[in-house]
Amino acid sequence: MKRSSQSAFSLYELLVALAVISIGTSLAIPSLAALQQKSEREALRNHLHASLHHARLQAVLHKTSVELCGSRDGVTCGRDWSQGWRMQLMHTPDQAMQIQQHRSKTPLRWAGFDSRIRFHANGTSPSSNGRFFQCKGNAMAWQLILNRQGRVRLANHLENLEEAHRCPG
Repeated sequence: MKRSSQSAFSLYELLVALAVISIGTSLAIPSLAALQQKSEREALRNHLHASLHHARLQAVLHKTSVELCGSRDGVTCGRDWSQGWRMQLMHTPDQAMQIQQHRSKTPLRWAGFDSRIRFHANGTSPSSNGRFFQCKGNAMAWQLILNRQGRVRLANHLENLEEAHRCPG
């Protein structure tokens, strides 16, 4: 008489494997959420940096003034940059050159002399210098600094520490 050999896991072995998998998952999920938030902040920063460069380039190429302004709906300009921004030629503000909408958990903020950013035909932005920033708790996650010549740069770690008072926490 032949015996068929069958192999299987016992209930005890399955429960141990399930416990190990659940512990590993519970340790990995918070790290994944933090990684996702960091990725969203970096994507927002990169989109904004590209939009600022594009606005300056369009001003120089078209030999006219280009304006960037905060826009909640993509149609009208306002002071709030938290939902997105709008790029338009100064002499035809009803025609948008670019509309960027975003949904970030942490709002984008602008600190400058004017709520709008204007690039002149020579690429300068003398009345619109300031900084964009996004907070991470009560610390500065990143800053993009716009100078009077219209150039944009990423702030270093020390500058982020110095400007942490802008983040209420």
